Amino acid sequence: MRRLVVVISAVCCIGALGLAGCGSSSGSSPTSVASTASSGASTTGSASGTKSLATAKFLLHAGLAFGAFHHFIYNPVKAGALKNPGSHKLTLAKAGLAGLFVYHEVKLAAANAKSSKLLSPLVAPLTALGDKLKSLKTSITSGSASSSDIDSLNSQVDQIKSTAAAKGQSIKESVPSTMQLATGG
Repeated sequence: MRRLVVVISAVCCIGALGLAGCGSSSGSSPTSVASTASSGASTTGSASGTKSLATAKFLLHAGLAFGAFHHFIYNPVKAGALKNPGSHKLTLAKAGLAGLFVYHEVKLAAANAKSSKLLSPLVAPLTALGDKLKSLKTSITSGSASSSDIDSLNSQVDQIKSTAAAKGQSIKESVPSTMQLATGG
């Protein structure tokens, strides 16, 4: 099943990059970033193409991380759905998987930001977010995460999003499926 997901993901990525390269745009939307990444990747050894691809990958990983955080951790904690672990086992399990998923995606986003001169100032905040999430893993999976801890994580996410937006790279959140959470991507 994982192989099928990988094959479908690869086909979708190739198709998206192919379609993105069909038009020309000078904006800084994710589509134009993908278009830039596509055209840059097709030239041999283009450093700017590699940087544009790193930016597109950053936007993808950050969007997945932040979407998973809000959907599976932040919103359930704010709604009180993780307070009673016995009656919310599935929600708690998803929050635990989401914590691992978010941590992984944040690490990937940080690695991609490191490859981009434009986004390199986001490496430290992304690393701090990953470290904070890792330290809260036990409290999230046990249902004892405090609202203030989750608010602190959310404020770090918002700061990263606003810094990226100030650099012309708007992070659009995507909610991963339960299957993506379970397989790590």
